[in-house]
Amino acid sequence: MFHVKHASGDVIPDASLVAQLLREQFPQLAGESVRPSNAEGSSNFVYRVGDACAVRLPRSNSYVADLLSEARWLPRLAPHLSVPVPEVRFLAEPSAVFARPWTVVTWVPGDTPKELDPPEQTRMAAGLGRFMRQLHRVDTFGLSPGAEQWGYRAGEPVTDVIDGWADSAADHLRDLFDPRQVKEAWRRIRDVPPASNQPCWVHTDLSAENVLATPEGDLAGVIDFGGLGVGDRSVDLLYAWSMFDEPAREVLRSESETDEVTWLRARAWAFVGPGLLTIENYRQSMPDRTAKLTTMVEAVAHEVGVSLR
Repeated sequence: MFHVKHASGDVIPDASLVAQLLREQFPQLAGESVRPSNAEGSSNFVYRVGDACAVRLPRSNSYVADLLSEARWLPRLAPHLSVPVPEVRFLAEPSAVFARPWTVVTWVPGDTPKELDPPEQTRMAAGLGRFMRQLHRVDTFGLSPGAEQWGYRAGEPVTDVIDGWADSAADHLRDLFDPRQVKEAWRRIRDVPPASNQPCWVHTDLSAENVLATPEGDLAGVIDFGGLGVGDRSVDLLYAWSMFDEPAREVLRSESETDEVTWLRARAWAFVGPGLLTIENYRQSMPDRTAKLTTMVEAVAHEVGVSLR
């Protein structure tokens, strides 16, 4: 049966609890096998249901808004995207069994890209760039842009708050990086011009964990739209420095039709937004992710002539 976190009282679902939820609210899938998914992330518990579906359950109350946003907006965006994305089949109500809303979505086949060789990087970068171009062109339905409505990643890559994050991370990661070098790199990176395009739909978390690849390295799908927002398209490019070497980054830049100003803003996002901040917060719980982000912030710093160690 399910377990309970002693510190918070939150229910941690297991397969038997998910099967019970399905019987109660989505009985069409009650006979399917239920098993944990290796696609589980930091925001949701994810369980496979048969071969075609998955259940996503927020890990805490703070992630409920993201789940509801995905359920509301992804069906309106999906028809404009040529890359497979999850179809939201069912939005479940909170219950005595699990006190938060949860969703049933279709399972998008593909594998999380690991170590891609140069030709595979080129193919992945081209596909991801085309996906971004399509997403950024979808009508925003008159929605207001910006961090106030959509979260910090739909805002600006350089603010007083983000300056504070950079300084704090530099001090807390002194066993990993020279804090003086971190602050110098940020000083050189942070001087970016204003956004050069109108606000648009942004995924905000196009990391390797949320893109899927074919065995040949082509883009097979994009998942986890919980961070959706309307804001500066540069935020969707920031993982370029994590996933790709310089030649593939140029392919991504070309296919996504990204101008110089937007690229510089993306680089600023990359250094602090998921870079230093995520390394500081997740270095103990997610070592593989922080290793990739460590490489990313070093690559960004190298572009402005700073060695972080």
